[in-house]
Order: sequence, then structure tokens, then C-alpha cells
Amino acid sequence: MKVLIASDSYKYQTSGVANVVITLAEELRSRGHQVKVLALSNTRKSFKDGDDYYIGSLPGVVYPDVRVSFVRHNKLLKELKAWNPDVIHMHTETSAARMARSIANADNTPFVMTCHTDYAQFVFGSRCESRPVKMIFHEIGKFLYRGAMVVTAPSDKALGFSTLSRLKHPIEVIPNGIRLEQYQKKVTPEERKELFERWNLKDNGKVVCMVSRVSHEKKLDEIVEYFPEVLDRLPDAQLLIVGDGPARAKLETMAKELGIADRVCFTGRISPELVYMYYDMGDVFVSASTFEVHSLTYLEAISHGLPLICRDDPCLRGVLENERNGYAYKTKEEFVENVVSLLTDKELHDRMGSESLTIADNFSAKRCADRMIELYESVLKDNKESITEAEM
Repeated sequence: MKVLIASDSYKYQTSGVANVVITLAEELRSRGHQVKVLALSNTRKSFKDGDDYYIGSLPGVVYPDVRVSFVRHNKLLKELKAWNPDVIHMHTETSAARMARSIANADNTPFVMTCHTDYAQFVFGSRCESRPVKMIFHEIGKFLYRGAMVVTAPSDKALGFSTLSRLKHPIEVIPNGIRLEQYQKKVTPEERKELFERWNLKDNGKVVCMVSRVSHEKKLDEIVEYFPEVLDRLPDAQLLIVGDGPARAKLETMAKELGIADRVCFTGRISPELVYMYYDMGDVFVSASTFEVHSLTYLEAISHGLPLICRDDPCLRGVLENERNGYAYKTKEEFVENVVSLLTDKELHDRMGSESLTIADNFSAKRCADRMIELYESVLKDNKESITEAEM
């Protein structure tokens, strides 16, 4: 099968969407499918790297590390049109999707789209539930996903997004998948000792870990705000924040003002192939975000055997089973109590960590690819039948 995958985020961007696309492309290629990826370059220059096609782009206005492109015609896009893919899978609604649509329209190629983001919440925050905002995004959704034979979403939570809730398209829920083995690698005692020394942390079994883009919508400030109360009960607890982003400076200032700067470690951006080592440093994984649709970091954490403590949210269904592999908290008091319990009760910690490993098996790259291949085959069949009916 010839599959063209289109995404604004790919190898030159650090994001969950980029990781999803990379994993899917690799898994499909490993099974013998012909896969080309249409993505945005990290410069104004367009270029090709094997079967990956990068189109020149510019930094976004609000998020400079998010790229946009206005290219409409170039030799790489012509080459992809001439390749004539069987099916196109768009993991974006903007720049790369516009280019992919032109390729689809050139030869009536069927395409599917995946929704990764609640744009109403991203733009309007808590006001996204107001009636006027919902009505606007109902119409935006109809425009963004026009022409798609199927729209997929990585979790049931996405079905309630205003951009999707009024679509006439079929919507398939297909959870994201990760390469479990990548996050289940063993860290040697020497590597572990070196990491703790590098970041001036103590290997004391009381490391609270976060792996995230350090941006405002992720609500990392909530965890930093709650951490002094954890320290009141566990003075030797430590908070490890892995990642970088526009909110980092504010969080570092916040930690200083709260008097906990010496207990909070900011690593900045870590190369994706080394992130597993930082999960290994953690004893529990925490998140306050309600922005996630189906966060890969949650999947990465459970695949490494970490219990989760996350703010209660529909995206956790199937990933965090409350009191089985962690806790879904609603208040500061619950968060603090849950952290303290898991860091002081080794039997509880180990049992929940083991359950995380069991649950992680449901989110392997193989299972995700199986579902996607089945979807592509169904789309090709339906498209062929519709063409046949139109010709009769």
C-alpha cells in the first residue's frame, strides 16, 4: 500500500504529534508498505531526506517553534503528486494538510484525518464551553475536516470537541501507540549514578517526575504550587521537570519565590532517544494538564512501570485506572496525599508500577498500526465502491 502521511510536526519539532507520526511511519515501513511523509522544514528551504519530504516554512507568531508554510507549488509537491499514493493520512489541519489536499484533489485520492488538538480550548481556554465559541468552532470543524472519508481521534475525549461534535463524517477512536521497548530499556547503575550527579539530585526513591512541553496550557505551575506541601510532609522529595518551552522562565521564578528552587530540577529539552533514562530517575509520574487528548508521556511513563498521579480528565480513560496504577486527583489535598502515599509505601508503589506495565501493552505501536491499516483498507474499499457507483 502506498501511504502519504502529512504533518506539520515531524522530526524537526518536539511534540506528541511528531512522535505519533514518526512511530506510525516506521511501523508501516517495517511491514513493507511504501510510506512517504510530507512535513515542514525547520528553515525556509525545502528538501528531501529519503522518503521524507520537507517543505520550507517560517516560525509561527505565538509559538516560534511551531512552523507554518505558504508554499503552494514546488518540485517536491509535484513529485508526491506523481507518486500517486493510494491513501493520504493527515495529522494536521493547517499547512501540510493544505498541501496534502492538493495532492489528493489531483487524482481523487481518498484521505483520512486525525484530530490531535482541541482548538477551541487552545484558543479560548475555559471559555471554550460557551455557546458562541462552540457555534464558531462547529463551523470551523466542518471546514477543517471537509472531504475526509474518516476522521480519527486518539481518545473518546476528542469526540466532545466542538470541531468534531457536528461532523457528518464517521469518527473512529484509535489510541496512539508507542514503541514500548524504547521506554523499557535498562539503565545501567553507572548511567543512573551519572545522571543523578549531573542534575544534583539524590537517588533516594522520592523523585516526582514530569515529562512535558513546558508551556502554559500544560499547567505545570499547579504542580510547582502544590509541591511545598509535599515537602512539608516529605522534606527529601524532589521534583524533576523534563522538557522545555515558553513557560520555563516563569516556573523557575515561581520555584524561587516559593523557596523550593533547590528541590526542583529543570532539565530543558532532552533528546527523544534519551528520555527513557529520565523516566528511570522518577519514582512517580505526575501531570496537572487537562489539555491532553491522549498524551504520549502518560503512555511512556506507564511503559516504564511508573505509577501515575494526574488531574482527573477524560483523556485518562484506559491509561490511568484509579487506585490500580495510580490516582486521578481533583484537589490539592488529594494530590499531596497521593504523592506521599506512593513515595512512602513501597509495596503500594511496586504493585501500581507493575499494573502500569500491564496496561501499557494495550498501547503498543503494533496495535496502533494494525488499526490504521485496517482503516486504510476500509477507506480504499469504500472509495472504490463509490467510484464504481458513480460510473454506473
